[in-house]
Amino acid sequence: MKTFVSGLIFSLAFLFATESRAGTFEVLNYNSLVQQGGVLVVRISDDLKDKDLQLFAFDELHPFNDNGLAFVGIGVDHKPERYILYLVETSEEKHLQYDFFYTYVEVLEKDFGMPWYVGPAGKPNKAVQEQSQKEEKIKDDAYALADVEADYTSGQFIRPLENVEETDGFGTLRLYGSRNRKTKKIKIERKVPHGGVDLRARTPLPVIAVNSGKVLLARNFPLCGTEGNMLIIDHGSGILSLYLHLS
Repeated sequence: MKTFVSGLIFSLAFLFATESRAGTFEVLNYNSLVQQGGVLVVRISDDLKDKDLQLFAFDELHPFNDNGLAFVGIGVDHKPERYILYLVETSEEKHLQYDFFYTYVEVLEKDFGMPWYVGPAGKPNKAVQEQSQKEEKIKDDAYALADVEADYTSGQFIRPLENVEETDGFGTLRLYGSRNRKTKKIKIERKVPHGGVDLRARTPLPVIAVNSGKVLLARNFPLCGTEGNMLIIDHGSGILSLYLHLS
């Protein structure tokens, strides 16, 4: 779950307008196109839902949920080109292609906006590193509870807040480095894509879950610059929504 795809759940509701038929399975993205940072959605034929089949895409296997849908997140830095898709039989020890049918999906390059300089790429002290590792394990344990085959959603995905300012978009590069005091030039030492969408709102303002699901974690992470009050919701199908910096 390390891939930066959390800002994409809002686009899922718009993927089903046009379908690309593909024999034993079909790609639901318009014209079999998906942008960097987007979500590929594939549906298996109804008569194959009960078989031990998974989707092979981007050199990995992806399960179908109870409704026969597979959701595949595309990294913000995924190489733009065509990729092959086909079904794989997973009941045997050796995974084999299910049939002779295959199709392609094309990943398109996306402009994530102007990168912005955050500050020095400082290294945290030992105590902070140890605390960070503990917090990461707590989150990883929560992610492991997600049910990729279930579908907890009901209706379309929505935004957690409406009519508020978006201060930082998903996938925008955050730059860390050192600034030369004489020349004022910045030496970039690290580039980190933003893993979510920042929304500015006055408190108290209720935050709405983007869809129905199961709460995996509700916890405060006290380290400065991290998640603060954090909520993780499992919507099934490998889709999680994360809510950070809550009041």
